[in-house]
Amino acid sequence: MVRELSESKSFVTPRSGETMSRGRTVLRYLVGGVCVVALLGSAIGYSVPQGHQAVVVRFGEVVRVTEQAGLHLKAPWPIERIVEIDARRRWLSTPPTELLTRDRKNIVLVTGAAWQTRDAVQFYRALGSLEQADEKINSLMVNAKIAVFGRYDLSALVSTDSEALQVERIERDVLEAVNEVSSSKYGVEVVHAGFQRVSLPEQNIVFVLEQMRAERRQFAARFRAQGSLQAAQVRSRADLEAARILSQAEEQAAQILGEAEAEAARIYVDAHRTNPDFYHFMRSLDSLARTLGRDAGVTLRTDSAPFELLISLEAGSGTKVHERGALTSVPARSALEPAEGGE
Repeated sequence: MVRELSESKSFVTPRSGETMSRGRTVLRYLVGGVCVVALLGSAIGYSVPQGHQAVVVRFGEVVRVTEQAGLHLKAPWPIERIVEIDARRRWLSTPPTELLTRDRKNIVLVTGAAWQTRDAVQFYRALGSLEQADEKINSLMVNAKIAVFGRYDLSALVSTDSEALQVERIERDVLEAVNEVSSSKYGVEVVHAGFQRVSLPEQNIVFVLEQMRAERRQFAARFRAQGSLQAAQVRSRADLEAARILSQAEEQAAQILGEAEAEAARIYVDAHRTNPDFYHFMRSLDSLARTLGRDAGVTLRTDSAPFELLISLEAGSGTKVHERGALTSVPARSALEPAEGGE
């Protein structure tokens, strides 16, 4: 019984070892195949990330440019190799640069530029790396700033007068000057160029402050002149309106006066027509009242109209009457006012 078990065990063990050996062999072949496929894939395939471009170089010559992101095929090295180009926008800050303006004033300017690759082949041949591209663009920015600022005065960049400032125009001129070279020689487009900081050398600070004060004085004088002009216009309109109102008032007063005089004349005519003697008597009294004051004294002829009324009044009150045609002196008050104690 024991012998049979040992024989059966000896019979099973060689077969199990053979199976394990076959498993190891298959695993080795599988791992080797995966390695071969991986090596083959890396040799004939390449991937392009999003926002990048791939330049395929065959024996030192560019054969094509791959712009679409994803997996692509190529000939294995050393037949073809891949140069990856970053086509995303990059920001570059230039170091402080001292410049001379048209009016011979020094300024210290720090600028920034945003750029990206437009022609991958030209970029690869002319520059080859992003670091080299930054150096070239920085050099182009400095040259462009020197050339452009030589056409502008300091007031175009630093001024309290908004009409004198031309910052946007200067930035546009700098951008055009840089792109004129970068696009044609390096395959790079500068999409934005702007000023980050503007400072002045110490010797120019006093001049700039004096210039700003002079501009402020000019603004104040202009505002005063505008205020005086507006005040004169307001006064002129007010005087014209006052003259118009006064003219209308005088016209209305003249119209009312004319209507009153016409009504008075009508009343006089009606009164004269109704009782001529009484009308004559009242008109004579009105004439005396307008001629003589309260305490006036007159020397007159007794037969002169309308002064015969005074004599008549004196006679009615018991006063002595002179002969007709003689001169007499009569107090005006006694003639026009009743005696004391009388009605």
